[in-house]
Amino acid sequence: MTSPLNRRTLLLGVVPAAALGLSACGSSSSQPSASASASGSASTAATSASASASATVSASASANSLASASASATADDGYVGYRLNREVPGAGTATLYTDYQCPYCAKAEPKFEEAAKKLDGIMNVTVRHMPLNMHANAVPAALAVEAATAQGKHLEMANKLFNTQNDWKNIKERDKLRTLFNDYAKELGLNVEEFDKTLVASDTVKPIQRDYEHAVKIGVKGTPTFVVNDKVVEGLDSSSSVDDLVSTFKREAGVK
Repeated sequence: MTSPLNRRTLLLGVVPAAALGLSACGSSSSQPSASASASGSASTAATSASASASATVSASASANSLASASASATADDGYVGYRLNREVPGAGTATLYTDYQCPYCAKAEPKFEEAAKKLDGIMNVTVRHMPLNMHANAVPAALAVEAATAQGKHLEMANKLFNTQNDWKNIKERDKLRTLFNDYAKELGLNVEEFDKTLVASDTVKPIQRDYEHAVKIGVKGTPTFVVNDKVVEGLDSSSSVDDLVSTFKREAGVK
């Protein structure tokens, strides 16, 4: 079994460097995990190199920051992903690790967005990529979100992909998938030429890889997974209510 960031992406046609594979879609507490070695090169599809998780995960953990109620708004790797509400310097950060092909993530994301509104000015609420190895089109979908983010349409593309999962999840032809994502970009009012250029650019995969590797580092084993200050939160899943999300995030961050 290979990492989703270790196979040729359907859009780039290259093998970007990445971390090891992870578990199946769903709650991290109820799904089995699966591991695989990482290899690859973002510069060519013809060559690859083996790598271990220890070689590819560069950020170091800080145990003290995980338990601190006054933890930094940024994760220990210096990046928090896409913000869903206003940044509150010094406040705790709740993060959703998501896979755009995961049906459970499609149910969790709208509630997480609503929780972000309720926590505006109180906590930082962010989203990071977690494409799982069981989903063939998870990485291309994440690339589409990144390409839309470059034009200020992160949420619009994310929600479009969640709402149309059945239309693109089984597409095997890279050109067909690319065309469909370009059609979505047009529907969302994006500059399609710029979107397509970003979609296939080699640098677009880097934030996805960064999120994935950091998720592995802090113990994320499935999607959707909720994290507060880089600590995986137990007891929350796609069935959790908005109020449950808000109260749990506040409790984990030490907010009254």
